[in-house]
This record gives sequence, structure tokens and C-alpha cells, in this order.
Amino acid sequence: MSNQPPPGNYPPPPPGGFPPPPQGGGGYQPQGGGYQPPQGGGFQPQGGGGYPPPPPPQQGGYPPPPQGGYPPPPPPGGPGGYPPPPPPGAPGYPPPGYGQQGAAYSVGEAFSWAWNKFSKNAAALIVPTLVYGLIVGVIAGVAYGLAIAMAESSTSSYGSYGSDYEYSASYSLGAGSIAVLILGGLILVVLMAVVSSAYLSGVIDIANGQPVTIGSFFKPRQLGNFIIAGLIIGVLSAIGSFCFIGSIVVGIFTLFTMPAILDRNLSAIDGIKTSFELVKSNFVNALVAYIVIFVTIFVGELLCGIGLLVAAPVAALFLVYTWRRLTGAQVAPLTP
Repeated sequence: MSNQPPPGNYPPPPPGGFPPPPQGGGGYQPQGGGYQPPQGGGFQPQGGGGYPPPPPPQQGGYPPPPQGGYPPPPPPGGPGGYPPPPPPGAPGYPPPGYGQQGAAYSVGEAFSWAWNKFSKNAAALIVPTLVYGLIVGVIAGVAYGLAIAMAESSTSSYGSYGSDYEYSASYSLGAGSIAVLILGGLILVVLMAVVSSAYLSGVIDIANGQPVTIGSFFKPRQLGNFIIAGLIIGVLSAIGSFCFIGSIVVGIFTLFTMPAILDRNLSAIDGIKTSFELVKSNFVNALVAYIVIFVTIFVGELLCGIGLLVAAPVAALFLVYTWRRLTGAQVAPLTP
């Protein structure tokens, strides 16, 4: 038998002969980093017997690599290889939707949430309110009593008109009495800062969905910043009181100072700035919240002061809910 191929026309082999087959099988793999053929059968030789050159770049194709090569891949951890974003409320990061006008907020929902949380934690909220109320009342009574006792002179008058009986008294306060009143006022400002820090800390825990006890409202946090912020707000309110609505304006724009300090671990100055910016961006909601809180406390005072045992906790819960909602942060759901 002859080893010669059958007669016919065959294309001549390419110059230099055929390259050796690649290791491991598969299609044709050209040398030198050339064009990579598609998988699944390799190239079919064309009519000239050779292999086609690499196709020219098409419009919309991949650009050549940048000079110096591609940068290293991003570190693993989050979507796309990047680390996940910080959780809402992480120190140094504002919460989602912070300061945005028209944040999702409803006064009715805020009050319903506050009442729900109060009713489910009534004892834990009422007992600290009673204790703090007695402490503040005693300090204020002592300061005022000393100022009256040190008054230089006093005048009393009595009158009887038919079945009515009237009594009036006036005091002439000297330098000593005024000094006692100023010192007592400063003590009360510091005391209220301590009370607010401890009490709002427990309210923040409720907003975070954490179980609370009576002791949760006697653990002050950020006490130094609370005292500084209280003194600054007190001075601003005193200056604003010379104008008819000055102190009210100060109260509205500093409404969220204390929750901001606790919730964001801010300094006193940054807490005041944060409250100002938030109120400026959500003025209508902040104004309505301020009015609701004022009316709630006022109604509690009308009920012989005993109503404050309910009004004060509800107002504090309402404040924290409003702060969280206007900043886009989350609150614990209603307790069934």
C-alpha cells in the first residue's frame, strides 16, 4: 500500500510549518500573547490554509489597559468588594436622611409611639420622674426661701371686701438675696443637666428597643457636655427674654440639642449646631413638636403637678421620637 495522499489539489503548508499542538488539548493557542480563539472547537483554517489575524478593535470594545497596569482589586467585605457602609448613628457619620426637608414624620404617630412606650414602661418612667421632681423642687425652694429670708425689708397688706379676703406681700431684695438667687439658678441649671442626661439616656434605650428598668434612668451619659450645653442655652434664653419671643426662638432652635449630644456623641457646641441645622431644615415639624411638648407639660402642671408624672415622660419620649424621625434614624416598633 502506498503512503502517498490521494491525488487532488491541497493548499501548501504555511511558511515554517505548522506549530506543535498545545499541551492539554483544546483549540489552537497562538504564541506570544496573540489573539485568543473562542472555546469549543478551535479555529477552522481559511481558504488560504493559514489562520486569520486578530480582528481589529470594534467600537464600544474594551480599551487597552492603562500604562502601568490595572490597579489591584478592592478589598473584600461589601458589595463590589468594598467594605460595607457604617451603620446609622455610628460616631462621625450622620444618619440617613439627616437634615433633609420633608423627612417622614407624623405628629399623631409620634404621640401614639410615645404613649405606647410610656404605657409599657410606666413604673420605670414614673419613679425617676418623681425622684427628680422632688430633688429639683427642694433645691429651688431652698434657694428662693434663702433669698426671701435675706431680704432687707418686706411689706404685707391685708384687705377684706365683703366676703372676699385679700393678702399681698412685697420684698426688697438686697445684694445678698440677689446673689443667692443667681447661685441657686446656676445650681438648678447644672442639676437639670444631670437630670436630663440620666433621664434621656433611659429614653434613648427605649427608642433603641432595649429593655429598661428604674435604674436605667439614673445613669448619666455625656454629663460634661450636657452641663456646658445647659449653661449656654440658659444664657441665650436669658438674653432672648429681653425680647418678647426671643426665649421662645432659642427654645425652638435648641430643642434637639440634648438628644443630639447623646445619640451622636457630640460636644456641646456641635449639639447646639446640629439642633439649629435640623430645625432650620424642618422648621414646621420642629415648631409643631415644640408646641405639642409645651402643651403636654402645661396640661400636666394644671393637674396639681401630679400630671407631670405622666406628662414629663411622654414629652421626653415624644422629643426623642421626633429627633430620630427628622434625622431619618430608626426607632423601636410599637410594643404590642
